[in-house]
Amino acid sequence: MVRTRSRLLLEVLEVLSAPYSVLSRLMPQMAALAVIIAITAYVFMYFQHIDLVSAIYASVGLVTTIGLYTPSINAMPDSEKLFLTALVLASVATYTTIVMNIVSTITKRTVWTDARARWRASHVKDHVVVLGDVPEVAAELDRMGIEYIMVTSNESLAASLQNHRVIIGNPTSERELRAAGVESAAVVIIALESDSDSLTALIRVRRLNPKVRTVVMIHNEDLTDVFLDSGATQVVRLRRFIGRALAGMALSSNLGGVLLESTEGSSKALRQAGYGIGFFKVEKGSKCDGMALRELPKGVIPVLVERNGVFTPYFSMDFKLKEGDGLVVLGDPTKFTGIREICSAGGGPS
Repeated sequence: MVRTRSRLLLEVLEVLSAPYSVLSRLMPQMAALAVIIAITAYVFMYFQHIDLVSAIYASVGLVTTIGLYTPSINAMPDSEKLFLTALVLASVATYTTIVMNIVSTITKRTVWTDARARWRASHVKDHVVVLGDVPEVAAELDRMGIEYIMVTSNESLAASLQNHRVIIGNPTSERELRAAGVESAAVVIIALESDSDSLTALIRVRRLNPKVRTVVMIHNEDLTDVFLDSGATQVVRLRRFIGRALAGMALSSNLGGVLLESTEGSSKALRQAGYGIGFFKVEKGSKCDGMALRELPKGVIPVLVERNGVFTPYFSMDFKLKEGDGLVVLGDPTKFTGIREICSAGGGPS
């Protein structure tokens, strides 16, 4: 399987492959049309004693109701008339339906979006898979430059996202999970309307990729232990999350440390994006391993460092990170992708 870290190359190959993916969707209709033409051609060959090429030519004319080849009615035996009458009745309706389906498929924007997303998902790794109707998550991942694939059955949502990272299908289906590249993903976010659907998706995700990090949003807090026992890395209890955020806003005019909105005096970029809190792990052999905090990308401030299971806010900018450390930063979320790369083994710009 070809893997590439060049986004431009990925975009080009994705566009070139889309027609082949769409064509595969049309194969059943085209096969049905071919069967009708073959049957009609056989009738012409049997009764009219014409060659194969002429029979196919005559069959296409009959099936499309153009009638380019019309044998003399008086010279036709009754059996042939009955065969052709039945074929005309069957083929006209079938042909019309098939052609309409083909045209509808080719001209439907979401079909091309889906085709491109499926190809892209098979050629990326360590990406984020989002299951459910959460365009806000997609927008944030886009803004932070994180590669992702979303799976949703909502076609109107797919059309509204204006990108080619959306697979249109059932988020709980193993077939669609495979299509989204769950087996090579780094993180799977599950945010479905039904907790039972979320549990089904979680179990299938875990079966396909036991090591993937899974973040699940649930509605019923009583099911927290069920999801954790089923392999969820982190469970977001929606009502508690919203409650804590709103309570935090009442006290501090922000989301209580989850997402800090910038002030009007901040730069335009930060007023639009807000401040985020990011958590990262320093892996062995990464650029962060042995790096001083002052070397972190501009736009973020180190808040806490976890070492040997203990968080400490007491450090200087000359403090050096090492393998196994946890790092908590505050700042522009668009910088988080760069930090994640330099803290990962083999990471950093290619």
